[in-house]
Amino acid sequence: MSGSRLNRSVRRPGFVGLVLLLLTWLAACTPTTQEPTPRESIASQDVDPSLTFENVTLEQVGEDGALLWVVYAERVTYSGDRQVAQLENPSGRLYREGEPVYDIEARSGILEQENQRIFLEDEVVVIETRNQVVVRGEKMNWDTQGDRLEIQDNVTATHDTAHLQGEQMIFLSDTEHLQVIGEVLANLAEPSLQLGTEELLWQIPEKLVIGEFPVQVARYEWTPELTGTDSGTDSGTDSESSNNPEPTGESDNSDNSDNSDNSDNADASQDSPPPEPRDLQAVMVTDRATAESIEVNLETQVARLQENARLALLDPAVDVVSHRLDWDLQAERLTSDVPLRVTHREKQVVLSGNRGWMNLLEQVFYLQDGIEVLGEENQAQLTANELTWFMPSESFEARGNVVYRQVDPSLQLSGPRADGQLEEQTFVVTGGDVVTEVQVNPQ
Repeated sequence: MSGSRLNRSVRRPGFVGLVLLLLTWLAACTPTTQEPTPRESIASQDVDPSLTFENVTLEQVGEDGALLWVVYAERVTYSGDRQVAQLENPSGRLYREGEPVYDIEARSGILEQENQRIFLEDEVVVIETRNQVVVRGEKMNWDTQGDRLEIQDNVTATHDTAHLQGEQMIFLSDTEHLQVIGEVLANLAEPSLQLGTEELLWQIPEKLVIGEFPVQVARYEWTPELTGTDSGTDSGTDSESSNNPEPTGESDNSDNSDNSDNSDNADASQDSPPPEPRDLQAVMVTDRATAESIEVNLETQVARLQENARLALLDPAVDVVSHRLDWDLQAERLTSDVPLRVTHREKQVVLSGNRGWMNLLEQVFYLQDGIEVLGEENQAQLTANELTWFMPSESFEARGNVVYRQVDPSLQLSGPRADGQLEEQTFVVTGGDVVTEVQVNPQ
């Protein structure tokens, strides 16, 4: 049997050639294996135990004569050609164009003199000296030929203005930017925000934090009565859930409106509350938001939420949905120059317009162009060109082509201006010398 198979194979040389050609093509298309790790590289150099020295300071200069690094180690073991050094408890300073940019330390490391690279492992600490950003992780890679310094594994970055954590961080030395990658969590001091996303870019000199991936945002306030208690995860979760605004769905009303285009632009179908933030401890969460991207200006304390932006406020109990929201946390002001929708969760009133702003401190909302107000209780609808809504007094001022309709009892009013209270069903419609007052509910 085996002989017959061999004979059939011999009679089909074309098939064998095709197989060999296919295997050759697959081998050419197969990705090359990764470069050996630093420890594999040092092992391949046949470390010479006789080339071991105690308390050594290593200096390296580039071809232009500029200093690249000064590294001290408690013990150094060289390879046979003395081009690779294994370091124990290294510490030192890294330079860029002759200027100091990073202070470093770790438990162990590899220094490649010919390739001008340094690898550190185990309790790595990197201090960006120009901005005093302290980064900790388990691995570090510094290649003097580029401007990137990479830190990996359980990485945290600490600064007076922010605390960040992620799976990997990359310093871009020339621009002084820090890129944070993988399960990113950023706690900002001013404004007091927590950002959860997959990737952030911290432009340190520009004082900008930019995220181009879907982001979860929580605004928080420190509560002194909680800071002395256990700051474990359980206490943080309790403080979050006790202050979590629970927005109600408002898409049913907006679907019946004449201003449905605005609701579509604001993605009315996405009315689920923003997710809970992570790891907030000894704080009270006041507001939550989600968006597809974010830019936070740490100097002006303005956060711009873009694409499917949704902000859920605690006080007032309001949801704001739009494709772009500028959230001024210092001035307590919210602005949008694109269609937006505002929902009062307790009063079950929905406001929409093509642009507007909100004074969150005084709880005054001002909307322009294509205004529509929907009241769920008596299926009321108010349309106008401009609207000012005073939430504390539950009153409004509407201007320009004002029309009010309600189903029960059936009623329609129109005029150039209207003032009143939607919940009390009391209105004053004015136009020229005509003033009409209608009180549907005498109570």
